[in-house]
Amino acid sequence: MNNADKYFWVTLFQNCSFLMPVMTLFYIHRGLQYSDMFIVLLAVVVSMFVFEIPTGIFGDKYGRRNSIIIGLFLLFIMSILLVFAHSLWYFLFIMILFGFAVTFTSGSDEALIYDSLKEEGKEKEMNKYMSKINSARFIPIILSAPIGAFIAKDLTEKEFMILLILGIIVAFISFLIGLTLKETEHHKTVKRDSPIKLFKSSFVHIKNSPIILRLFMNKTLVLIVCSHVFGVLWQPYLQQSGVPIVLFGILIAVGALIISYLNHKITSIQSFVSAKRILFLTALFSFFAFLIGAYVQNIYYAIAFYLIIRVFLWVRDPLFSQYLNEHIESHNRATVLSSLSMVDSFFDIIIFLLAGYISNIGLNYSFLFCAGVILVAMLFFKIDDKHMVVGVKE
Repeated sequence: MNNADKYFWVTLFQNCSFLMPVMTLFYIHRGLQYSDMFIVLLAVVVSMFVFEIPTGIFGDKYGRRNSIIIGLFLLFIMSILLVFAHSLWYFLFIMILFGFAVTFTSGSDEALIYDSLKEEGKEKEMNKYMSKINSARFIPIILSAPIGAFIAKDLTEKEFMILLILGIIVAFISFLIGLTLKETEHHKTVKRDSPIKLFKSSFVHIKNSPIILRLFMNKTLVLIVCSHVFGVLWQPYLQQSGVPIVLFGILIAVGALIISYLNHKITSIQSFVSAKRILFLTALFSFFAFLIGAYVQNIYYAIAFYLIIRVFLWVRDPLFSQYLNEHIESHNRATVLSSLSMVDSFFDIIIFLLAGYISNIGLNYSFLFCAGVILVAMLFFKIDDKHMVVGVKE
């Protein structure tokens, strides 16, 4: 079993979230307001902004495997601390730790997988393996989300505690599987640059590769609103639209099933629809979903809205992973990816501050704001055919 296959199982248990279908409602139960939730998200992205480069350098300098293991261990600790969170300040501390943990895996995971595949002569299959790993983000949700929603149907403290304990168990299993990952032979033998040199070379590489920046900006702007902002707002939107809480878990499971299927079929899909067109259409439909959602609030559209945003976001991800990694050199791959994630965190900070303020005015204004961000991505960072070719020779 290679690293890509092992990381599939790491990802599967890491994303077995019983709390997900009622996360926003859990925050409310523990005393947070909508604006507080955006502050919590802001704590995550500020933490990621601060730690992305140091942890990316750590991965390139001391091993991508070691970086991933540290990240998984911190996520396990975070799942324990979440049991005791009853105030905004405690949640802020936990989310800073969460951001720190994520930066250890961010960049290092894709770098380890791509270089592992490269040693096997399978680097051209990166999108296939990333599609499989992305499907692992959703396969466990098919079961865990309905179970979580059913357990927490009355939104009591006892019910939330059961979900939190289940979260601790699966986080520990993910960490144990992570210990079986192996460092690539290339990284073991290659001359290690100094942290300062790695940092400088990553920004020089991005500066000299406008294709990378354009691809990343298109990805990250849509990702911010379709994942993070949507992640805060979809539960109250569905609740206000008349969708029963018990159905939240079923909806998550259905969305996860569709995403898992599409990720497994991404290569076949590309034989009929080009990657460029997939990226354009998924952004376009997400734009219209938010635009219509700002003015329509009923149970049927709310269900369709959730599935459109949830599914289309994750169809895009493996395509970006393939093309971004093809344009990045191996020796500083984790640092470059972390540098790009730091850029993402910068935009997260701006957008979350705006979204947090707008959410207090009304959900419809938040949705219009999200539609506007996606429109910016489509107009100013559109994907051309030249972005779909390999740009690096080693």
